[in-house]
Amino acid sequence: MRNIIAAIKMSIPVFILLTTGCTANYSVIPDEFINHVAENQYKTENPTGFYVVSPLAALFFNHKYDANNIRKVLCRDKAGNLLYLYPDRNTQLEITSKSTKDVVKMYFDTVFFEGSKLVGLRSRLVPGMTREIALTDIEKIEIYAEFPRTEKLDQK
Repeated sequence: MRNIIAAIKMSIPVFILLTTGCTANYSVIPDEFINHVAENQYKTENPTGFYVVSPLAALFFNHKYDANNIRKVLCRDKAGNLLYLYPDRNTQLEITSKSTKDVVKMYFDTVFFEGSKLVGLRSRLVPGMTREIALTDIEKIEIYAEFPRTEKLDQK
């Protein structure tokens, strides 16, 4: 009986950690981010080895997508520290519109600078869930990363 109680006590914190995740958010200056994307993007199809969950899903969903291949981005954490974030395929952008205050969400690795707008996918599984926002309408950009990999920069 004690072993069962001990196992339950140990599994509760693990369950909470797994279900809540370890998400961090970072901010970037819109002009710097746009320049970084424009200078570093190059399209490749399915570069990160996206795997479809099941063969049945492959029949109904697009399982290939263009990715920008940007391996790191300069940003600031909540404390204002400058750092490099190494985004993965779960990293998301939330871009706030100046005119409507709406938040446009898209996956980081699907964002491209095209003409006078940023374009990206909201979903990799459902075709047609493309989001875009005019560069002149961007008020703020935040990056959300689960279990982020970062590298702090010395600010001397």
